[in-house]
Amino acid sequence: MRYKAMIVMVLVALTALAPLFGTGQQEGPSASTGTTSGAAAGTVSAAKAVPVELRVLVPQSPGVPEGVKAVADKYMASNPSVTVTIRSVPFNRFREQLQVMWASSDVDDIVMVGSPDIVNYAFYGALMPLDDILPPQERSQFIPSAINAVTHQGKVYAYPFREAASAMFYNKQYFALAGIEVPPLEKPWTWPQWLENISKVRAAVKASTGKDVWGISFLSNPGRGDFWLTPIIRSAGSKDSPTYRAISADGMTLSGFADTPEALGAYRFYQSLYTTHKLAPTAEVPDAFGTGQSITTISFLATANDLKKNFPALQWGLMPLPYFRTPLTHTGDFTYAVSNKSKSGAAAKAFVRFAGSDEGILAYIGASGSNMVSRIGFSDRHPEFYAEEHQKFFSRILEKYGEARPTTPGYVLYNSIMGFNLFLDLAAGADVEQAVKAKIKEFETQVRNM
Repeated sequence: MRYKAMIVMVLVALTALAPLFGTGQQEGPSASTGTTSGAAAGTVSAAKAVPVELRVLVPQSPGVPEGVKAVADKYMASNPSVTVTIRSVPFNRFREQLQVMWASSDVDDIVMVGSPDIVNYAFYGALMPLDDILPPQERSQFIPSAINAVTHQGKVYAYPFREAASAMFYNKQYFALAGIEVPPLEKPWTWPQWLENISKVRAAVKASTGKDVWGISFLSNPGRGDFWLTPIIRSAGSKDSPTYRAISADGMTLSGFADTPEALGAYRFYQSLYTTHKLAPTAEVPDAFGTGQSITTISFLATANDLKKNFPALQWGLMPLPYFRTPLTHTGDFTYAVSNKSKSGAAAKAFVRFAGSDEGILAYIGASGSNMVSRIGFSDRHPEFYAEEHQKFFSRILEKYGEARPTTPGYVLYNSIMGFNLFLDLAAGADVEQAVKAKIKEFETQVRNM
């Protein structure tokens, strides 16, 4: 209840601040901390160009401030009339800081925002459309899900940049005990096939070692979060069906999308992993996969790096996510957006366009480390950053199966109700139809009161 109250308070605060987002007020004095001056040499003559200062607000997420600083340095070397100031705030305070900043007359010109939040901020008028720097004819350079995630009412409000995707990690030694080969990327298992094979692996581990192991675990147990779990439900529908879309086009209605017969069947299957088959833990199991307590886990690229560092003896591999009818993985990560009240909109857009280019991405990755990106074929053009097999695998997963998360102005609310609370209730054994119906009603009531 405390978490739900917090979400409602955030939405109320956003509603109260909405009239202030698009007023076009001028910025106040710029902050003096974290500024890096442009280089003396560049493509723009400092004597002729009007000096411009741009301010960029980023979260203190690993590698992000360092990466953006490298992009800024690269840009300023060719544009000496531009000075870029970078301001970072703790990740857990970032959304709060955005609201405070946009409600004031002293705004940061550019913000690095998670793609699922873009429609929310565009809905409230906080962001400037970017169709002039990302016209329709150039959008095919990006994976479709990246464009879909930053589009609101036909306009693009952020420049796609980083991406995420999920895959299934598996314990190679456990699979070898059962003599089972994993499916190729091009032909994932269905969830029933996964269940059959994992049950065999689990029995083989028990027979060989005497250990009882879980069939599947998540970063947090029981599983939770729209990014991780909603693809299971969406996969039960054919592409572009209501089940696959998960939510109405305006992001306000779940009835007829999240409660179709196909969706309810997928919810029942998920619940059975906890209740009937007892393959998934109902309480937290720290490092379940890394410590060999779980046969598989659903996670993202960062987990591969963590396993190599903290569990070097573990023999693991990757397979695509299982599905019911249509394979998919959710995508989305940081994007560049421009504050609607920026007094330097044109200059901010020019920087954002550079930051999202191959040259800007190379500068970012060179300072922050490899990441998946929204640009199609980037990993092929720059294989030096994707030399390891797990990096290549995630890049291929992203391009082949990537799908934007359900887009709604109330994504924080959606993730709380449908991504967290619903799946936690199902793992605890709640009646599927009643739980889904109740959560749909809760979301639709609250989102329409935004």
